[in-house]
Parts: sequence; C-alpha cells; structure tokens
Amino acid sequence: MDEAQTPLSLRWEHRPHWPALRKEYGGSETTAAIILSLVTADGAVSYSRNRNHYARPRRYKESLYTYVKVTGSADYLDGVGLVHHDKVPPNHRRWQSSMVATPELIERTGKILSAGPALLIARPRESIILRDADKEPIDYRDTPTIRRMRRRVEEMNEAIRGTLLTGVLPSPMVRIFNRTFNRGGRYYALGGGWQSMSKEARKLITIGGESVVEIDYKTLHPALLYAEAGAALPEDCYAIAGWPRPLAKLGLLVLVNAPTKAKARLAIAHHKEMAPVAGPGSQLAFAAADQLITDVKQAHHRIAKYFHSDKGAELMCLDSAIAETVMHLMLMAGVTVLPVHDSFLVQASKAELLEEAMQRAAYETGIEALQVTFG
Repeated sequence: MDEAQTPLSLRWEHRPHWPALRKEYGGSETTAAIILSLVTADGAVSYSRNRNHYARPRRYKESLYTYVKVTGSADYLDGVGLVHHDKVPPNHRRWQSSMVATPELIERTGKILSAGPALLIARPRESIILRDADKEPIDYRDTPTIRRMRRRVEEMNEAIRGTLLTGVLPSPMVRIFNRTFNRGGRYYALGGGWQSMSKEARKLITIGGESVVEIDYKTLHPALLYAEAGAALPEDCYAIAGWPRPLAKLGLLVLVNAPTKAKARLAIAHHKEMAPVAGPGSQLAFAAADQLITDVKQAHHRIAKYFHSDKGAELMCLDSAIAETVMHLMLMAGVTVLPVHDSFLVQASKAELLEEAMQRAAYETGIEALQVTFG
C-alpha cells in the first residue's frame, strides 16, 4: 500500500449524487461520501478502525462519520471489489487502515459525476477545534471571540467553495487549537489540500483560471521572538558560522518550537538535513546536534530564553491571528487566498495587493519588522 496517505475526510456534498451512487453501487450514504473521497484522492486514504477514534464531543460529531458507518462502508467496498483495502488491527498505535479506489471505481464514478452537478465541498461540522494533549478533540464553551473566529473561517470556506481551483482539490478549512485557545490556532485544509503539496507542486495551482504566486513572511517565528525581546532582528537568522544554512535553519526553528531540549536534540539528530554533517540518528549526529544547539544559542542569545520552552505553540497562535487578518483583508477586497500557515497563495495579478495586506496585518499586530518574500 502506498505510504503517502490522506486522512479520510468526507469533503464533498454527497447528497446531489447520492441517488445515482446508490443505484450504481448500493451501500449507505456514508458509502457514497467515502466513494467521492476515494476517487478524488491522490493515492491511499487512511481511516481508523478503533472505536475510540469516533468517540467525540457532540459539537464535532458528524452523522455519517461513525465507527459502524465508516468501517461498515470500508468492508462493503472491499467485499464488492471496488477498493484495495489494507485493514489494520483497531488497537495498532502507529498505523491506520487505508483504501485505494480501483480503476473500475474511478471510471464508473467519473461517468456519474460528469453527468451530474459539479462537486461542492461540504461544510465541516465544526470549524474551531480544540484538542487535548493526545490530539483528541475536546469540548469547550463558546465565547464572543470564538464565535467571531468561526464566522471568519466560514466566510473563507464559502469563498473557497465559490472559487474555481485547478491543480488541487478544494478543501474546507478549520482552525485547530491545542489544549487552550492561546496555543496553536493555525488554519488546516481538511484532507491536506494545497498544504500537503510541495512548494513546486503548488506553483501549478490556478485560482480563477490564473496562475498563482506564493508570498510568505520571512523568518516569521524568529522575527516574532526578537520583537517580543525588544531586539533587532539579524539580517540573516540562518547564517551560523560552520554550519550548512539548511541545517542551521532547522536548528533554530526546532529550538523555537520544541517543548524540551531533549526533544530538540532528538529531532535535529534524526533529521535528513543532518546528512551533510553526520549520518542521521548516529552518535556523531547527536554530538553535532549538541554543538549546533550551543552555536544557535550563542548566535541568538537575545532570544535564547525562549528556546525549547514550548514557545512555538504560542507563536502559532500569534501567526494564525495574523493569517486571519490577512485573509479577511483580502476577502474584503474580493480576493480568495489559500493559506499555508505563514505563506499564502494568490493569483499573480493580486500579488501586490496581498503583499500590502500582509504588511498591514503585521503592523496591526505590532510587529513592524516582519518582511515578506516571494516563494
């Protein structure tokens, strides 16, 4: 089974196609929704056979997405030979089960879709998600701030629904916070969408028939930390003497985002960027990681107090608020953009407008030193 898997997301409005799909294949509404996900996916689609995965608070529960309906539909499609099915035991901690649509399923469903209405992305049951330490969704009490965030996400999803995209499947977005509403909050496209694509692949996307450019905030998290520390941002945060620039960049970003020094060391030592210096995961790699951590702290001593302190989750909350402002400003101007956390895809003709919106959002957040760059 292909290792590149997309988590199951009932991303499409199935009801307009439900009568034709039921006539063709039988099965339930969940079966129909899963078929649409399978035939539009690029490769395998993963799903869980663990009942605990579906035990969610009421605000997140979708009527089609239950243990019985999902596993029953997977077994049904397997039984009638419409998927290649890799079934994993329900208590396996590392891997989920997965399915790949057969060529027959893709061909037959393609004919149904070509004869019917256009596919529309489904509205997510809940667009503001709070997760616990185990990354499981937990309940929360609505506040005026949360309701405002939800309206903003829904406005952006409606804009995506009404925008012609090619080169990528349209995906509804949600905001995911971790443990509290002061940690995380970034926008995630359900099913991965454009966010799971490589930078090169994203260049092939079109919005409204027009090619795109990607604009991002330069050294966003280091810039936010230097602003908080009241210090000037270095001209090149990733230039550290004696180290390849990609590895130095990795070291700084890991130190900013890792919750502990031990986890930072482990992540750096095992990363592929370690290869020019030492074999990833080797004793030499761990020694190099130790030295790199020391050198990064020395080069960035003004913000070293923030390193390996779980500060990254707070920074994500701040950068997600900036992203919200950017997308809202663009939406007010009638332009749909696709966020990739600290960067945005936009029609090439709207690049200058996006650049202005990003600079304004940074200024309104009080971070005037943020710079933007074209990817």
